[in-house]
Amino acid sequence: MGDRDELLWAAVIERDDTVNNVVYAVKTTGVFCRIGCKSRQPLRRNVRFFESAAEAIAAGFRPCQRCRPEEGPVPSQVLASVVELCRRVEDGHEKFDVGAFAAERGYSERHLRRRFVEIVGVPVAAYARLARADRVRTSLRSEISITRAIADAGYGSSRAFYEHGATQLGMSPVRYRGGARGERVAFTSLLTPLGTVVAASTKRGVCAVKIGDRESALIDELHREFPLATVLRDDDELSDVANVLADAVRGGAEATALPVDLEGTAFQMRVWNALRGVPYGETRTYSQLAERVGAPRAVRAVASACAANRVALVVPCHRIIRRDGALGGYRWGLETKRALLDAERTAAEARRSAPE
Repeated sequence: MGDRDELLWAAVIERDDTVNNVVYAVKTTGVFCRIGCKSRQPLRRNVRFFESAAEAIAAGFRPCQRCRPEEGPVPSQVLASVVELCRRVEDGHEKFDVGAFAAERGYSERHLRRRFVEIVGVPVAAYARLARADRVRTSLRSEISITRAIADAGYGSSRAFYEHGATQLGMSPVRYRGGARGERVAFTSLLTPLGTVVAASTKRGVCAVKIGDRESALIDELHREFPLATVLRDDDELSDVANVLADAVRGGAEATALPVDLEGTAFQMRVWNALRGVPYGETRTYSQLAERVGAPRAVRAVASACAANRVALVVPCHRIIRRDGALGGYRWGLETKRALLDAERTAAEARRSAPE
């Protein structure tokens, strides 16, 4: 047997349903299956691999009635299990037995939890907390009481909600019910070699940094992101923030030290925190960032979190590039990304070569 067949056999043992272009046949039963089929596993010596269902049929084997390999590739069975697990959590069933759920589908609990993180980007427990917080948001938009909303969402007590759920709202429940009315968002703008930069902040920290050609368009976007807040210009209040950003654009300062006020999913927050840890003057790949947040297979989710970052420079998503060295995407344009990286690289090299 060749190495490829041995790798495929390992996939059969693991029931790796991501392998959709190969089937295996069992000589003793005359049946062929998908690699990820949950049927009883055969002995290795009785197994043959075929490149397609048509080849297996031509060799005299009949399709399995359980996995129906003749019907072509289907969505990953692991993915289907993860989706169902998400639905149960979202419906308020996050306290059910994950181990029993995994066993029903032919997996160990450890395996399913690991694949859940790989696909969703966060552990089951973290997803459950997010789902509870989302149910609170929905309830708070209705006319029921705040106490009832917290109880209906699955929190055992108000204390449990304020310790674990309120942080997902970014504000108190009363203020959320009011649509964030009364939230004050101050902003300023500055001209830089890259164009106009508009920065906004709440009392807790910077909540938006935008880069573009037209100040008016950036300010309009700011109003759309905070439609029920009081958004106003205050150049004096944000003078220190403006100075840091002006230096950062030129490669003369590190903007990640500025405090932030961000709202996002648990996974997005992990990615954004990891981005703030990428050293000045250096870059990381999307794959490296995925590994850094503990989800090495969630590269696309990491890229999406980078794209969702609305605090340029302060959360330096411009420092993430593709594995082949290409820049990848950037919300504020690739020329801006290239200019930022060049400025930081030049400044870092100058600092390293400067005499002590």
